[in-house]
Amino acid sequence: MDHAGLLTHVALSAIQVHDVALCRPLLEQAVVLRAGDLLLEDRGLLDGAIFSAWKRQRRVEVIMPLNANMLATKEAIQWAAMADQWQAHPSRADQTIALVRGVEHRWAECDVPLNAWVIRCWKKKKKGTDPLVLVTTDLSLSASWIVRHYAERPEIEPDYEQMKSGGWQLQKLSATR
Repeated sequence: MDHAGLLTHVALSAIQVHDVALCRPLLEQAVVLRAGDLLLEDRGLLDGAIFSAWKRQRRVEVIMPLNANMLATKEAIQWAAMADQWQAHPSRADQTIALVRGVEHRWAECDVPLNAWVIRCWKKKKKGTDPLVLVTTDLSLSASWIVRHYAERPEIEPDYEQMKSGGWQLQKLSATR
């Protein structure tokens, strides 16, 4: 178990309860989180206060995508475009990535330093790029490192896309079903 942890806490609730509200007690008290751990989160646990506490009190690092409508996201995209310092994506030839340091001042709930990595993805339907912004509390991470490790996160989005496309033969997709 040198490279992974075991799931030791479980929370169950009605589907209407938001991920953060349901998981907050587990996340704040989880004994399996140790100094030096790195959590790969999704947007369902977008909570700057929890990330700040993990970083300050427990020295646990986080990588996660930001929502498109957040000020930190918009500023990171603008700064990346202005700096025009794009690197090749480590594993996808049609994507580029740029580092933007210090976006935490645009996320009121987060009070620890954050670096953002803006990834430009080409979208055929839009005939243009669609940026994705990953942030991390670990300021030492390189582009190749953050992309490689974030890709290890369970494939939530592909499963969701498969559900939406009818691959799971659901009659209706809604938050209550």
